[in-house]
Amino acid sequence: MTAPFGQVATLEVAPPYRPAWYLPDQPAHVPLPPWPARELSGDVILWGAGAGARLPLISRSGTDIHTRYDWHRWQDYIWMEDYRALMQPLYTRLPFHYHAIPGFLRNIIFRVLYSKATPTAFPKRDFPGYPIEQGYELLREVYNCARTPALPARPPAQVLLTHDIDSPEGFAWVKPIAQLEIQYGLRSLWNVVGRKYRIDDDVCGWLAGSGFEIGLHGYNHDNKLVFLDEDRIRRRLDRCRAFMDRYKVRSFRSPSWFRTRRLYGILADYFEKDYSALDTDILCPGGHGGCLTTRSFACGSLTLVPCTVPFEAPLLFGYPPAQVLDFWKPKLAWLRAGGGDIVVNTHPDPYYGGNDAMLREYELLLQLLTRSG
Repeated sequence: MTAPFGQVATLEVAPPYRPAWYLPDQPAHVPLPPWPARELSGDVILWGAGAGARLPLISRSGTDIHTRYDWHRWQDYIWMEDYRALMQPLYTRLPFHYHAIPGFLRNIIFRVLYSKATPTAFPKRDFPGYPIEQGYELLREVYNCARTPALPARPPAQVLLTHDIDSPEGFAWVKPIAQLEIQYGLRSLWNVVGRKYRIDDDVCGWLAGSGFEIGLHGYNHDNKLVFLDEDRIRRRLDRCRAFMDRYKVRSFRSPSWFRTRRLYGILADYFEKDYSALDTDILCPGGHGGCLTTRSFACGSLTLVPCTVPFEAPLLFGYPPAQVLDFWKPKLAWLRAGGGDIVVNTHPDPYYGGNDAMLREYELLLQLLTRSG
């Protein structure tokens, strides 16, 4: 299979190595790196099919495990999304901020652009699968199981709740959402745009005083950050320093999920954690991709925490609020079965999660996440 951003293989795994959480009817792809491949000896336990070929990816000879590509380099290639050609949208080159277009109208435009991404199309998607793309997790599980057949039990799925406040109107819905979380014994991360709107310090102060974390959601959400040179990126971050110091900001999420290896390297000088990646991404205006892992990983001193449940995304594909949770239930079950992190993202802005219908749906999500058994 050839994708616009490089070659991608569909995985075929030998039955003895299929983990219990593997879903045969869901996509399982991995990008193949461009460097020379190794010849594999022994019994092939995982194949990759694509571009008219069937390629051995992992083999076993006695206790020796062989991979077609250097394992650690291959992982880094996938996690850092080096297979992905990031595109710069035209609107980021315009002299005005794209938020000059009202949020509800932007959502209508988005729905038109994604009109072919109907509910029935999701299970048949090519790479990346959405909302489940299990290829890399399958690759890692087969590799680890072949090396250590008696793998320790996976820890329970970790639940992390995050929110991005994209507009000043979103502050009105922060407390209702946060108070719901308090009722269920949860606390979340709230990402604030540093220099776009008047920050409601009363709300932020209440959040900080109630045990919630405050993060930075970019400079002004114009989606230009990753396309700037390093000096201009640093100047933007430095201009948010007073806000960051006031709320002891340790986390960052890039607006609209724009991220690059270069940006991560700069962010490491300012933050401890970054939440800019998605495990499978058809949302970023820069093009499809995803880090393909459902667990946190390191990029130098920076910990990258991929979002696995961008909760309001179904709204953009035409789902009504009452069906949003049903859309995510299969993904939540898959994450729990495989020990992936359940990292939820919502927006309190009125045209996303800041309304009564979505608040009811969000409470149902919290009930599901905190239910025992």
